[in-house]
Amino acid sequence: MKKISTILILLTFLIACDQKKMTKNKEDLNIETRKTKDTTDNNAIKSELVDPNPDDGIPPERYSPHNSNIEVAAKIKGFLMNQLLKDDLKVMTKNQRKFQYEEVDLNNDGKKEYLIGFKNSYFCGSGGCTYYLLQNNGAVITIFTVSDAPFISLILTTNGWRDLLVNSNGSLRLLQFDGKTYPSNPSIAKVFNETPSDDAYRLLWDKFPIPAFSF
Repeated sequence: MKKISTILILLTFLIACDQKKMTKNKEDLNIETRKTKDTTDNNAIKSELVDPNPDDGIPPERYSPHNSNIEVAAKIKGFLMNQLLKDDLKVMTKNQRKFQYEEVDLNNDGKKEYLIGFKNSYFCGSGGCTYYLLQNNGAVITIFTVSDAPFISLILTTNGWRDLLVNSNGSLRLLQFDGKTYPSNPSIAKVFNETPSDDAYRLLWDKFPIPAFSF
Protein backbone atom coordinates (compact mmCIF):
# COMPACT_ATOMS: atom_id res chain seq x y z
CA MET A 1 0.00 0.00 0.00
CA LYS A 2 2.85 2.35 0.83
CA LYS A 3 4.44 1.54 -2.54
CA ILE A 4 1.21 2.48 -4.36
CA SER A 5 1.03 5.81 -2.48
CA THR A 6 4.60 6.60 -3.48
CA ILE A 7 3.82 5.85 -7.12
CA LEU A 8 0.72 8.10 -6.99
CA ILE A 9 2.72 10.96 -5.47
CA LEU A 10 5.37 10.57 -8.19
CA LEU A 11 2.74 10.55 -10.93
CA THR A 12 1.12 13.66 -9.47
CA PHE A 13 4.48 15.45 -9.42
CA LEU A 14 5.22 14.50 -13.04
CA ILE A 15 1.79 15.69 -14.21
CA ALA A 16 2.25 19.01 -12.41
CA CYS A 17 5.66 19.48 -14.05
CA ASP A 18 4.19 18.77 -17.49
CA GLN A 19 1.37 21.25 -16.93
CA LYS A 20 3.82 23.93 -15.78
CA LYS A 21 5.97 23.31 -18.85
CA MET A 22 2.93 23.53 -21.15
CA THR A 23 1.86 26.80 -19.52
CA LYS A 24 5.35 28.27 -19.97
CA ASN A 25 5.48 27.19 -23.62
CA LYS A 26 2.07 28.80 -24.19
CA GLU A 27 3.24 32.05 -22.54
CA ASP A 28 6.42 32.05 -24.67
CA LEU A 29 4.30 31.51 -27.78
CA ASN A 30 2.03 34.42 -26.84
CA ILE A 31 5.03 36.71 -26.25
CA GLU A 32 6.52 35.73 -29.60
CA THR A 33 3.17 36.30 -31.30
CA ARG A 34 2.92 39.78 -29.75
CA LYS A 35 6.46 40.60 -30.88
CA THR A 36 5.66 39.50 -34.41
CA LYS A 37 2.45 41.55 -34.39
CA ASP A 38 4.25 44.64 -33.06
CA THR A 39 6.92 44.32 -35.75
CA THR A 40 4.26 43.88 -38.41
CA ASP A 41 2.34 46.93 -37.14
CA ASN A 42 5.51 49.06 -37.12
CA ASN A 43 6.36 47.97 -40.65
CA ALA A 44 2.82 48.76 -41.73
CA ILE A 45 3.05 52.26 -40.25
CA LYS A 46 6.35 52.88 -42.02
CA SER A 47 4.98 51.57 -45.31
CA GLU A 48 2.04 53.99 -45.05
CA LEU A 49 4.36 57.01 -44.87
CA VAL A 50 4.59 58.87 -48.16
CA ASP A 51 8.06 60.04 -49.12
CA PRO A 52 7.66 63.76 -49.87
CA ASN A 53 10.91 63.90 -51.83
CA PRO A 54 11.88 60.46 -53.22
CA ASP A 55 14.92 61.86 -55.05
CA ASP A 56 16.83 63.06 -51.99
CA GLY A 57 17.60 59.60 -50.57
CA ILE A 58 16.12 60.46 -47.16
CA PRO A 59 13.51 58.00 -45.80
CA PRO A 60 10.11 59.54 -44.98
CA GLU A 61 10.27 58.69 -41.26
CA ARG A 62 13.21 61.10 -40.81
CA TYR A 63 11.11 64.13 -41.73
CA SER A 64 9.04 66.10 -39.26
CA PRO A 65 5.26 65.82 -39.77
CA HIS A 66 5.17 69.63 -39.51
CA ASN A 67 7.06 70.13 -42.77
CA SER A 68 6.53 67.05 -44.93
CA ASN A 69 2.79 66.50 -45.33
CA ILE A 70 2.13 66.31 -49.07
CA GLU A 71 -1.49 67.44 -48.68
CA VAL A 72 -0.40 70.59 -46.84
CA ALA A 73 2.33 71.12 -49.45
CA ALA A 74 -0.25 70.85 -52.24
CA LYS A 75 -2.39 73.45 -50.47
CA ILE A 76 0.56 75.83 -50.19
CA LYS A 77 1.50 75.17 -53.82
CA GLY A 78 -1.96 76.39 -54.79
CA PHE A 79 -1.49 79.60 -52.77
CA LEU A 80 1.85 80.28 -54.46
CA MET A 81 0.78 79.55 -58.02
CA ASN A 82 -2.69 81.07 -57.98
CA GLN A 83 -2.20 84.05 -55.71
CA LEU A 84 1.17 85.02 -54.28
CA LEU A 85 3.60 84.34 -57.15
CA LYS A 86 1.24 84.15 -60.09
CA ASP A 87 3.02 86.90 -62.03
CA ASP A 88 6.52 85.79 -60.97
CA LEU A 89 6.07 82.35 -62.53
CA LYS A 90 6.61 83.84 -65.99
CA VAL A 91 10.24 84.70 -65.25
CA MET A 92 11.20 82.03 -62.71
CA THR A 93 13.27 79.03 -63.75
CA LYS A 94 12.33 75.47 -62.85
CA ASN A 95 15.04 75.30 -60.16
CA GLN A 96 13.73 78.50 -58.57
CA ARG A 97 10.22 77.08 -58.23
CA LYS A 98 10.85 75.10 -55.05
CA PHE A 99 9.75 75.78 -51.49
CA GLN A 100 9.97 74.43 -47.98
CA TYR A 101 7.39 74.99 -45.29
CA GLU A 102 6.78 74.63 -41.58
CA GLU A 103 3.38 74.72 -39.92
CA VAL A 104 2.91 76.15 -36.43
CA ASP A 105 0.10 77.69 -34.42
CA LEU A 106 1.48 81.11 -33.47
CA ASN A 107 -1.70 82.64 -32.02
CA ASN A 108 -3.11 79.56 -30.26
CA ASP A 109 -6.37 79.56 -32.22
CA GLY A 110 -6.14 75.88 -33.18
CA LYS A 111 -5.31 76.68 -36.81
CA LYS A 112 -1.81 76.28 -38.17
CA GLU A 113 0.05 79.14 -39.84
CA TYR A 114 2.54 78.36 -42.63
CA LEU A 115 6.08 79.71 -42.77
CA ILE A 116 7.38 79.25 -46.32
CA GLY A 117 11.03 79.47 -47.33
CA PHE A 118 12.89 79.45 -50.65
CA LYS A 119 16.58 78.68 -51.15
CA ASN A 120 17.53 80.12 -54.52
CA SER A 121 18.75 83.29 -56.21
CA TYR A 122 15.24 84.54 -56.98
CA PHE A 123 14.42 84.91 -53.28
CA CYS A 124 17.88 85.18 -51.70
CA GLY A 125 20.65 87.74 -51.86
CA SER A 126 23.75 88.73 -49.91
CA GLY A 127 21.62 90.00 -47.02
CA GLY A 128 19.44 86.92 -46.64
CA CYS A 129 16.25 85.42 -48.08
CA THR A 130 12.56 86.19 -48.36
CA TYR A 131 10.04 84.17 -46.34
CA TYR A 132 6.25 84.17 -46.40
CA LEU A 133 4.13 83.74 -43.28
CA LEU A 134 0.57 82.79 -44.25
CA GLN A 135 -2.67 82.17 -42.48
CA ASN A 136 -4.27 78.77 -42.87
CA ASN A 137 -6.42 80.12 -45.72
CA GLY A 138 -3.45 81.52 -47.65
CA ALA A 139 -3.80 85.16 -46.59
CA VAL A 140 -0.48 86.90 -46.08
CA ILE A 141 0.47 87.76 -42.50
CA THR A 142 4.01 88.94 -43.20
CA ILE A 143 6.56 88.76 -46.02
CA PHE A 144 9.95 88.76 -44.31
CA THR A 145 12.99 90.05 -46.22
CA VAL A 146 16.75 89.77 -45.53
CA SER A 147 16.26 86.88 -43.12
CA ASP A 148 18.16 83.69 -42.39
CA ALA A 149 16.24 80.73 -40.95
CA PRO A 150 15.61 79.22 -38.53
CA PHE A 151 12.86 81.37 -37.12
CA ILE A 152 12.61 80.72 -33.39
CA SER A 153 9.18 80.70 -31.77
CA LEU A 154 9.26 81.95 -28.18
CA ILE A 155 6.79 81.31 -25.37
CA LEU A 156 6.37 85.06 -24.87
CA THR A 157 3.52 86.65 -26.81
CA THR A 158 2.65 90.14 -28.01
CA ASN A 159 -0.94 90.98 -28.96
CA GLY A 160 -1.79 87.29 -28.71
CA TRP A 161 0.92 86.09 -31.11
CA ARG A 162 4.20 84.43 -30.24
CA ASP A 163 7.35 86.51 -30.44
CA LEU A 164 9.80 85.34 -33.09
CA LEU A 165 13.57 85.50 -33.43
CA VAL A 166 15.47 85.44 -36.71
CA ASN A 167 18.97 86.24 -37.88
CA SER A 168 19.20 89.36 -40.03
CA ASN A 169 22.05 91.75 -40.84
CA GLY A 170 24.44 89.83 -38.62
CA SER A 171 22.30 89.84 -35.46
CA LEU A 172 19.47 87.92 -33.88
CA ARG A 173 16.33 90.08 -34.14
CA LEU A 174 13.18 90.12 -32.04
CA LEU A 175 9.97 90.20 -34.08
CA GLN A 176 6.77 91.11 -32.24
CA PHE A 177 3.24 91.13 -33.64
CA ASP A 178 1.72 94.62 -33.80
CA GLY A 179 -1.89 93.47 -34.03
CA LYS A 180 -1.83 92.94 -37.79
CA THR A 181 1.62 91.73 -38.80
CA TYR A 182 5.25 91.16 -37.82
CA PRO A 183 8.07 93.52 -38.93
CA SER A 184 8.71 92.75 -42.60
CA ASN A 185 12.33 93.92 -42.51
CA PRO A 186 13.97 92.15 -39.55
CA SER A 187 17.29 93.93 -40.17
CA ILE A 188 15.90 97.07 -38.53
CA ALA A 189 14.08 95.25 -35.71
CA LYS A 190 15.34 95.21 -32.13
CA VAL A 191 18.47 93.13 -31.52
CA PHE A 192 17.94 90.20 -29.16
CA ASN A 193 21.00 89.89 -26.93
CA GLU A 194 19.97 86.85 -24.90
CA THR A 195 20.65 83.24 -25.81
CA PRO A 196 17.45 81.39 -26.80
CA SER A 197 16.88 78.14 -24.95
CA ASP A 198 17.73 74.89 -26.68
CA ASP A 199 14.14 73.68 -26.41
CA ALA A 200 12.67 76.76 -28.13
CA TYR A 201 10.85 75.65 -31.27
CA ARG A 202 12.85 76.38 -34.44
CA LEU A 203 11.08 76.75 -37.77
CA LEU A 204 12.77 75.74 -41.04
CA TRP A 205 15.87 74.63 -39.14
CA ASP A 206 18.05 72.77 -41.63
CA LYS A 207 19.87 70.92 -38.86
CA PHE A 208 17.21 68.30 -39.59
CA PRO A 209 16.12 67.25 -43.09
CA ILE A 210 13.36 69.35 -44.68
CA PRO A 211 11.88 68.27 -48.01
CA ALA A 212 11.64 70.67 -50.93
CA PHE A 213 8.44 70.83 -52.98
CA SER A 214 8.04 72.10 -56.53
CA PHE A 215 5.38 74.58 -57.64
